[in-house]
Amino acid sequence: MDVDSESTATSIDENTENFCDNPTRDTLAEGLMGLIKPTVDQLDERVRATRISQLELKQCIEALCEELKKIGESQQTGVDLDNYVKKLINAKQRVTVLSNILQNVQDRLNKVHASIEKETPVMLLTTPDYDLSDYPQVYEPGEDTFLFLDALEMEVDFLRSIKPKFAVEIGSGSGVVIAALEAILENSCAYFATDINPEACAATANTSLLNGACVDCVNMDLLGGFKRNLFDLILFNPPYVVTESEEIAGFGLNRAWAGGVNGREITDRLLFNLDNLLASGGVCYMVLLKQNNIQEVRSIMHKNKFNTELVVDRRHRGEHLYVVKFTRFF
Repeated sequence: MDVDSESTATSIDENTENFCDNPTRDTLAEGLMGLIKPTVDQLDERVRATRISQLELKQCIEALCEELKKIGESQQTGVDLDNYVKKLINAKQRVTVLSNILQNVQDRLNKVHASIEKETPVMLLTTPDYDLSDYPQVYEPGEDTFLFLDALEMEVDFLRSIKPKFAVEIGSGSGVVIAALEAILENSCAYFATDINPEACAATANTSLLNGACVDCVNMDLLGGFKRNLFDLILFNPPYVVTESEEIAGFGLNRAWAGGVNGREITDRLLFNLDNLLASGGVCYMVLLKQNNIQEVRSIMHKNKFNTELVVDRRHRGEHLYVVKFTRFF
């Protein structure tokens, strides 16, 4: 039975907040900043008007208090005005409290303004353009693809901080993920993609062209044609569905999803060789399915001196998908 999509970036087992299908993702990203700023401006204006009224009230109270003191001093009949003065002093104290509250709100609004007006705002990654109409044997971007894009968006600061020189996506398919990475890092590194399906290589090249990216796509199995320890950054959305081993050797679309025993026969080939593929300080991001036994993967990678970090996960239509990050021990 289908279940709602759910996502988190904190825990493998934790139930998490619902996510809608990703076609709305780009619209939300584009409209978010435009929605926040007018609202903040309205709040800012209301606070400013309230502060002006508060200052005017404070001045009136002080003036009235002074007048009452003068009246009290000039009265020959000795009228007791102390009670009125006490009430005015109490009102003045309340105005002071209100002033402090408004100042706190103003400080918070100033911080929001500063965040909005930064020259380098938080990046909202949009899905790259793609057209697979001429490539019927290429995997259409799905929930796992969009989850990978979300993971890259969450890791923007980290990805830029490591300053990779060589980046590659294994099994690039449509080419959407590697094109998105190029949008993040721009011309700071060389981009490669590999796929065992020659039609997918052509689709990746076309997606790169549509998005003005420069990606060299090579028709090969994993990274067998590259020299050792070349890549600073490896991206891999492997065939992860649990199937019979025989299905791995098929043709066409089934090779994009058939993962063999535990859905890990292709995945393990990369993981057990990752130390020979990553450059010093290199990072690998990978999509996994719950049935792939995440804890076992973590244990294997720990023995191979790699940390395993959960970036994000999501439940969608009976699948529980993860994006994990592998980094070497230091």
